[in-house]
Amino acid sequence: MQPTRFAPAVLALAYLLAWSGCGPRSPRPGETPVPGPRTENPALGIALAQVPAGFVVKRNEGTDLVLERSAPDDHGHLSILVGPAQKAGVNLVDQVWKEKARIEALPDGKFEGQNELGGSALGTVYTCRGRYTDEQGQAMEDFKALAVHPSANRLLTLDYRYPAPAPGTSPNDRLEQLMLVVEQVKDLSAPSGSG
Repeated sequence: MQPTRFAPAVLALAYLLAWSGCGPRSPRPGETPVPGPRTENPALGIALAQVPAGFVVKRNEGTDLVLERSAPDDHGHLSILVGPAQKAGVNLVDQVWKEKARIEALPDGKFEGQNELGGSALGTVYTCRGRYTDEQGQAMEDFKALAVHPSANRLLTLDYRYPAPAPGTSPNDRLEQLMLVVEQVKDLSAPSGSG
C-alpha cells in the first residue's frame, strides 16, 4: 500500500519538529490532549507504541525513560525501569512485598495496598500505591505497575510519582493514567503496529 511508504518520512518529520521546539504544545484548559508519537528506548528494550494523551516525554536517554504530565498544574512524572535478567523468572508478588517494605521505611510511609490486574498486553500486572513525605517535606504518592518485560525475564516497573492528593481522594484517575502507559509498552524488537 502506498501510504505505508511515507510513514517513515512522517515519523522523521514529527521527531524533527519535536526536537526543534515546534512539536505539540500543551493543551489549553478545556482541550482534549492528543497522544504523542512512538517512543523507543533500546537500552530498556522497549517502545511505547504511542505516548498516551496527557503525557509527554521528559527524558529518553540511556536507561532513562521518563514521562511527565502535559498539564502545567499536574506535577506527576512516570519513570520506566527494567531490572536485571532473572534465571528463575520474575516473582511479582515478592516485588510487591519489597515495595511495601520500601514505602513503610520512608518518612510517614503508608502502604495503601495492591491489586492484581490481568488481561493487559504485558500479561499479569500488579499495581501498588503508597504515601510518604519526601526530602523537601512534601507529601508524595507513588503508584507502581509491576510486570514482566515483554521479551525477557526481567522486572518491568512503571513508577508514577506525584504530589499526594487529599486523604480519602480516589486514586482511580491516577490508576487509569498509569494503565494507559502500561498498555503502550511493547517489545522493541516487535515490528511497529504489533503487540
